[in-house]
Amino acid sequence: MPNALDYSPGLDLITDEVAVMMQDRPVVGLSAWLLDAVAAAEREGRGVQLVTPAGVRLSYPARTRLFSGRNTRWVVQSDEAYDGLTGVKLSWDGKKFAPVTGADGRGELAAAWMTDPQKLDVRANLQVLARVRYPALDSTIVGRATELLFTELTGAPPIGWGTEEPLNRPWNAEASASLTAYCHRRSPRPSLLTVVGAQTDGVLPATGSAVINSRPAGIEETVMLAVAQPGLEPPDADTVRDVIGRLAEEVELVTVLVSAAGAAADTTSYPHFTGFPGPIGLAIGPQEARIGASTKSVPIGPASRPAAWYGLGDGTRLPDWERLGDLLRSAISGTNREG
Repeated sequence: MPNALDYSPGLDLITDEVAVMMQDRPVVGLSAWLLDAVAAAEREGRGVQLVTPAGVRLSYPARTRLFSGRNTRWVVQSDEAYDGLTGVKLSWDGKKFAPVTGADGRGELAAAWMTDPQKLDVRANLQVLARVRYPALDSTIVGRATELLFTELTGAPPIGWGTEEPLNRPWNAEASASLTAYCHRRSPRPSLLTVVGAQTDGVLPATGSAVINSRPAGIEETVMLAVAQPGLEPPDADTVRDVIGRLAEEVELVTVLVSAAGAAADTTSYPHFTGFPGPIGLAIGPQEARIGASTKSVPIGPASRPAAWYGLGDGTRLPDWERLGDLLRSAISGTNREG
C-alpha cells in the first residue's frame, strides 16, 4: 500500500488537482518514492507533475510507466516551462501546470524543446511493447519473454531486475524463479518489474520493464523494452520480424508492437525533440483477432498456433502510423464480425 498522499516522500506541493515533485539529478528513474507518490496521487484522483531543469533525462521505465494519468506531466523549467514529452508550453494556473494555447486553441511549442538534435547524443532506439500469455499453472515461470527479447535484440540476457530503479537483484539462473515467487506473493495484484541489460562491449544498451497480471485467460507478461542502436538507423525490419517469430515459438503472443524513436545512447529520454518515431511492425496472436483478407501478413510462430506479422515500415516514417491505425481498425472490425 502506498503512503497517504500527505505523507508520501518526495512530494513538494499538493493541490486539488495534482501532486508536484521537483527533482534535479542527471537521470530520474522509476524510484520507490516516485512509484509511491504516483500510487498515492492516483488513489486520490490527482495527477502527478514531475518538475525538473532542462538538463535532466528520464529513464525509459520512468518515461513509459509514469505519464498516463490525467494532468500528469513532465514539466521542464527553462526560460519558459514546457512539457518534456510534447514540447507544449506550460504555465501554472494556481492548481497545476496547464498547456498555453494560442488563439486557435492549440498548444504552443516551446523554443527550448526544439534544440538542434545534432547537439544531443541521439541514437535510434528500438522500442518493443510485447504482451504474451502463459497458462495459469503453479509451475508457470514468468519472465521468459523478457529474457528472450533482451537476448535476441541486445546480444545478451539482462543482468539485473528489481521492483524499482536502481535495480538491486542479479538476473541469473535463479532470477526467473525469484521474480515468479515475487509475483505469486502479490497476486492477484499486478507486479511491476524493472530490467536492465549488460553494459559490455558487443552488447547493445537496453532497459525495460514488465508487468505481470493474472487474467481469466492466463498469466500475462507485458514487456516494454528500449534498445539503443549504434547509430541513427533502426535495425532491419526483417530481422526484427524474425526475432518476434522466435518469441512466438516460445510463448503465446497476444500482441507485439515494434517501433523506433530517437533517444540517448543509454535509452534515456531528453527533454527535447529527437526526431519523429515510426512503427516497424505489429504481431497479433492467434487468439486475438481476425483481420480482413486484404491485409497482407506473414505467418510467424509454430504451425499449430501461428501468429501474424504485419510489416508497417522501417521505423523512420511518421505517416506509417496511419497504416497502423488502418490495421487496428481492420482488426477491430474483424473481431466484431467474428463475434
